[in-house]
Amino acid sequence: MFPELTNLLPQNRIRALRREYFVRLATIAVNLLIVVMGASVALLLPSYIYMNQQVSIRQARLDSLTASLATNQGKEANVRLAALAANATYLARLATTPSVTSAMRAVLAVPRLGIVLTAFTFMPPSKQGPGKMNLTGTATTREALRSFDQALGDLPFVTTADLPIGVYAKVSDIPFSISLTGPFVL
Repeated sequence: MFPELTNLLPQNRIRALRREYFVRLATIAVNLLIVVMGASVALLLPSYIYMNQQVSIRQARLDSLTASLATNQGKEANVRLAALAANATYLARLATTPSVTSAMRAVLAVPRLGIVLTAFTFMPPSKQGPGKMNLTGTATTREALRSFDQALGDLPFVTTADLPIGVYAKVSDIPFSISLTGPFVL
């Protein structure tokens, strides 16, 4: 047997047969694609119906919640929500306000040989003005009080350290009250 087969059909008939073959192949491929797409649509249809039902159920629940918010309970909840929002704003503002502990730590870090502090008052800075801190105590000598007052005035967050001149009238065991003003931001 010869490996080469002889084709007795003319060339135009061979081309027509090839064309017909490829048209049939394309028709089968298109039909197969249509069947696969139809099957996927058929398989997705239950999911679509389920999601549509879920949307309608959730919409009904949203409508009922909206209606219940319109009642007194809803108004009360809105009032509570407004109060919570105001508290959150206040707490956020506190995050930027200088803390008393950092200011007190810095003041207590100042050397105070011969000074006994008995009371502290602190008012943080606000829109109306700088912060204020009052220190009350007793000093053993005038020199100890003067050096403590100067050291407080040299702190970076203190703009002024006011000590009334009248406290120097006594020689020993001097009661004093120093008023510090400034931003108190370390």
